[in-house]
Amino acid sequence: MKKQGNLIYILVAVCTCLMACGAMGMVNAYGVFYKPMADVMQVGQGAVTLHMSISNLIVGLGTPFVAKMISRNVRIKNILMAGVVLIMLSGFGIALAPNTFWMNLAAAIRGVGFAGVSMMIITMFIGNWFVRYRGTLTGIALSFSGIGSAIASPILSSLIENLGWQKTYIGYVIFIVLCIIPSLLFVPLKPQDIGLRPFGENDAQEGTAKSSPANLDLPYTSRSPLFAALVLLVLSIVLLTSLSPHLSALAQSYGYAASVGAALLSASMIGNVVSKFILGALSDRIGAFKGVMLMLATSLAGLAVILVNPGGTLPLMAGGFLYGTCFSIGSLGISMITRTIYGDSQYGQAYSVITLVTSVASAIGLTLIGFLFDMTGSYAVSVIGGIVLVAVSFACLLFIQSQANRKTA
Repeated sequence: MKKQGNLIYILVAVCTCLMACGAMGMVNAYGVFYKPMADVMQVGQGAVTLHMSISNLIVGLGTPFVAKMISRNVRIKNILMAGVVLIMLSGFGIALAPNTFWMNLAAAIRGVGFAGVSMMIITMFIGNWFVRYRGTLTGIALSFSGIGSAIASPILSSLIENLGWQKTYIGYVIFIVLCIIPSLLFVPLKPQDIGLRPFGENDAQEGTAKSSPANLDLPYTSRSPLFAALVLLVLSIVLLTSLSPHLSALAQSYGYAASVGAALLSASMIGNVVSKFILGALSDRIGAFKGVMLMLATSLAGLAVILVNPGGTLPLMAGGFLYGTCFSIGSLGISMITRTIYGDSQYGQAYSVITLVTSVASAIGLTLIGFLFDMTGSYAVSVIGGIVLVAVSFACLLFIQSQANRKTA
C-alpha cells in the first residue's frame, strides 16, 4: 500500500514535468516559426512577432483572473480543459490565418488559453502536493522548460523545411496539448481532494523532513513595502534575463563568428537548465533566500566576464553559462520566495500579480536593449545595466528578508 501511495506522488511529479515541457518549454522554441511565417505572409518579422507579444501580454493579464477563479473553488480540471480548448482553437487559427490581423486575433485567444496552464498553475500543483523535496521537484519540473526547448527547436526547424510551417505548427500545438492532458486527467489541484496528504507533511510536522524552512504566512497586501520590494526584484530579474536573446549579436559585436554567438546563447541556456536543478536543491537545504543570493552571485560573475571579454571563446562560454543562472531566479527563485513569504493559501493571489509584472517587464526589456544598442553601437551599456540590476536585486532581497524577519519576530 505504501508503494502504491508513493506511485501517486511520482505520477503527479511526472505530469507536472510534462506540463512544464509543453506549456513553457515548447513556447520557448516558438522563435523557429517567425521567419517562415514572415516569408509566407510577405511581411517583416517584426509584424509577425507582434502576435507573440500580444499573446504573452494577455497571459500576464489573465493569470490574476485564473487565480481568482481558483480562490472561488472553480475546479482546476475545468480551467485546464478551457485552456486546452482555447490553445487548440488558436493554434488552428494562427496556422490558417491569411494575414497578420487574424493572426493577432488568434494570438489573443491563445493568451487566454495559456493563462490557464501558466507557470503559476504548475508551481501550485507541486506546492500543494509536496512538502518534502518541494524545491527540488519544482526545479526539476521547471528545468523541463529548457530541456523541451532545446530538443524541440532543431526538430521543428527540420519539420518546417520538409512540411512547411503551417503543418508543423498544427503538430506543435497538438504536442503541447498532449503534454497538458495528463495533468488534466490525473492530477487534482490538492491531494486532499482525493483523501491524501501532501508528501512529507508528517515528516515536516515531526521536524524530520529535508525541506525548506517553514512558510512565514504573512498577510498579503499589494500596497505593502514588502510586496513593492518583491515586485522590484521581479522587474530587475526579468530585465536581466532580457539580455539573453541578444547574446549571439553581442558575441559578433566583439568580432567573433556567428557560430560562436550561437554557442554563447546555448551556454546560457545550459546554465538556465542546470541552475534550476541546483537552486531547487539549495532551497530545500538552506532556504530560498540564500539560494537566490548564490544564483545572483554567479550571474554577477558571468556578466563581469562578458563585459571584460578577456579573449578566447572558452572564457566567453563560461561567462554565458554563469550569466544563464539568472533564469533560475526568474522562474524558480521568485516562486519559492513568494511561497515562503505568503504561504500556500495566498501564493496564487500574490504570484498571479507577479506574472503580470513579468509579462510587461519582458516586453519592455527586449526592446530596450535593442534601442540601447542602436543608440550606442555597443552592448556594453546593457551589460553594465545588468550588473546594476543584480545589485538592485541583492538590495531588494535583503530588504524583503529583513521585513519578513521583523514581522515574524
